Amino acid sequence: MRIVIVEDEIFAARRLENMIHEYENSINVAAILESVKESIAWFRKNEEPDLIFLDIHLEDDLSFAIFREVAITCPIVFTTATDELATRAFKLKKIDFLLKPIIQKDLNAMIDKYSIQTKSSKPIDPDIFNDIVNNR
Repeated sequence: MRIVIVEDEIFAARRLENMIHEYENSINVAAILESVKESIAWFRKNEEPDLIFLDIHLEDDLSFAIFREVAITCPIVFTTATDELATRAFKLKKIDFLLKPIIQKDLNAMIDKYSIQTKSSKPIDPDIFNDIVNNR
């Protein structure tokens, strides 16, 4: 499994990476990205991962801005300290969320859930995220 972590707090990103490897050491964390700008550039240049862990609030914008620039079809797990936007994002198909601080048991259950799901072949519609952010 190939995973990308998008998280602007490097300590939180490294902690999540360590927790993922505690779950399964063979999981490849292909990238740790810190901003919307860096994420857009990475997703344009690299093969899509199997799963993305995505902090909602990044330093340069909400992570939803990534989807206005790049078509993403793989499952996404939002990681956030607050559940307001995550709860709305959870309504989307094939998307899950973990509240920070993430605990190992919850991460394990989420990866187990991902492992039994099939990948969607349809890109995420960026307008859906506009609706989420605008509370529609």
